Amino acid sequence: MELELIRLPNGVRIALDPMPGLATAALGVWQRVGARWETAAQNGIAHLFEHMAFKGAGARDARQFAEAIENVGASVNAATSYERTAYYARVLSEHAPFALDLIADILFAPHWNADDLEKEKGVVAQERGEAFDVPDDRVFELHQGALYPGQPLGRPVLGEEATLAPVTIAMLEAFRDAHMAPERVVVSIAGAFDRVAFMDTVEKRFSALASRPLQERPAARAHAGGAGEARKLEQAHLVLSWPSPASGAEELSAARLLAEIFGGGMSSRLFQEVRETRGLVYAIDAFLETFEDDGRLMVYAGCSAKNARIVADIVSAELALLAEQGPTPGELARAKAVARAGLLMGLEAPSARAEARAGQVFLRDRLMSFDDIRARIEAVTGAQIQALARTALAGPVCAAVIGPKAGLGALDAFQAKS
Repeated sequence: MELELIRLPNGVRIALDPMPGLATAALGVWQRVGARWETAAQNGIAHLFEHMAFKGAGARDARQFAEAIENVGASVNAATSYERTAYYARVLSEHAPFALDLIADILFAPHWNADDLEKEKGVVAQERGEAFDVPDDRVFELHQGALYPGQPLGRPVLGEEATLAPVTIAMLEAFRDAHMAPERVVVSIAGAFDRVAFMDTVEKRFSALASRPLQERPAARAHAGGAGEARKLEQAHLVLSWPSPASGAEELSAARLLAEIFGGGMSSRLFQEVRETRGLVYAIDAFLETFEDDGRLMVYAGCSAKNARIVADIVSAELALLAEQGPTPGELARAKAVARAGLLMGLEAPSARAEARAGQVFLRDRLMSFDDIRARIEAVTGAQIQALARTALAGPVCAAVIGPKAGLGALDAFQAKS
């Protein structure tokens, strides 16, 4: 078998990625729907929908559904983000069609009742409370709200008590019906599987899915700004960000290398300067956050409140230095080595491959060979990275801090320096 992208007559796309030598497969159904498609009054409904997935489906109640999964030694889970919702499984090769059938039941024949819905609202409330209690989670929520004020991207994926309390079964059904369009569904499998049996299940369960009017979301509009929350904590937690390419952009490979050189590993500029040389932090990291039409170069750091301002100053100065001088040849070579290693490690993981293939279909409507991806990495130049650093500094900056009041001054310091 070879790598394939198949399109059913109704528009559902299927990515098949065989991996010789394995005895298992990772598979899932990815939908192009998430918190970005919620109205303000619906905030959290996409995530709540996903939570209701395992209350029973098809001919099985919740217990029978769980037993059916574990009877074949499989695991099934789900996840909701701003732009996608995924239902995925890891199974022995021969059980891949069965697992896909269970996922299809979740999507098309769920068991929903009012009692279960109220219980699950309580579970989500506990999840929200847990996220609020963890400062290095909460600070990202603050940042998101400051960066995209008044927009779906600025609201929490988990929703709020006020928006979830009124949700009914009928509202869940309406949300599903509005967004369950074949053009927004990708079935992806990687590993060992029987192609004929798997495709028979795909066609049986997904070929009748009918088209619906396109439900687009508002374009992302990033704003300069900041948000702070004073708490009695031992540390100040900082998130700082600048503009970066969107998830499907041609410059994304260069942007990932920029993040690696800037603060991605132990040899990165931020780790060496802020932690190793000055001892100001225990943790500091740079990475990309990407959406279909926007992206951010992000830095997270945890430090004592008295050091928060100087950490923000150093971070800004190091990015400015990259914009002025670009990376050294050694830095570029190391970043490419890290990217190559990550790519090859991902090749060995069926779950990572299945998810990556789904992403390629959504963003490019084609499957990319890993040789192509590697070639894109190798082709990045220092000048491209320098140009991205300059572009980042020229756009709207955003910051969030949570911790002792003394650390909130990092907000002003960061915005003044950037």
